[in-house]
Amino acid sequence: MTLEKSCLLAPYCSKAGDERFCNQLCFAHTRMHGENGDGGLLAVANIPKKYRTSTIQNLPFEEENPKAFQIVRIYGKDVVNKVDEGIGLYLFGVPSKDNPKGCGNGKTTAATAIVIEYLRQRTILEVKKERPIEYEPAFFMKMAKFQNIYNSQFRGSKDVTEANGDKYQALKRKMMKTDLLVLDDIGLRGTTEGLQNEIYEIIDERDTNEKTTIFTSNVPLDQIAELLNEQIASRIEGMTHAIPFTGKDNRKKSL
Repeated sequence: MTLEKSCLLAPYCSKAGDERFCNQLCFAHTRMHGENGDGGLLAVANIPKKYRTSTIQNLPFEEENPKAFQIVRIYGKDVVNKVDEGIGLYLFGVPSKDNPKGCGNGKTTAATAIVIEYLRQRTILEVKKERPIEYEPAFFMKMAKFQNIYNSQFRGSKDVTEANGDKYQALKRKMMKTDLLVLDDIGLRGTTEGLQNEIYEIIDERDTNEKTTIFTSNVPLDQIAELLNEQIASRIEGMTHAIPFTGKDNRKKSL
């Protein structure tokens, strides 16, 4: 059985569908998807399974967000150069009467589609022996989960807090080092000063080293300072282009 229907690299592969090559022995497929189809760079990048089929070719928000759609498509088509140049994005929801929180309108889908396109292109470059992948090229982090991992350092027995502290420090190093980082749903309410300092340190390190970061949020950039602090807002503004998303909450199921 060939793998072209499930392989994200198939649209770029001249051997897709050819049973001599398009099988479990394909290095590119294994690199991208892992040996069992549920690992590889997609898993290492921490992309939620819900979004592992998001691509710049199947973005679902063209009708409601034509400008954002075009920007994401253009960015994605040149994603390796954009990441190398340190060009980040701030994808934010615009509240409306029908969607007062500005959520569920395609921001995370757009961010993960860009990550997947970056992983596709980096895999292709590696297969061509033009650019090796030496460490995690991209990483996706939900800020609520990041907050939980941070807080876990201060709860439980000494052994537990030490283990959780090591886990947090490893995560923090990964977030600083990866070429492309997505911070999903930044702007959570109720963050402590200590957590804000950690967020700032990560963002500042990436900004200093011209590492590309994509942020998604349900609030405009000018409100981030109120939820986090001025330093974080200033760094984000300086390292990204802001792209608004409008429309209904597509995560809500119809009755």
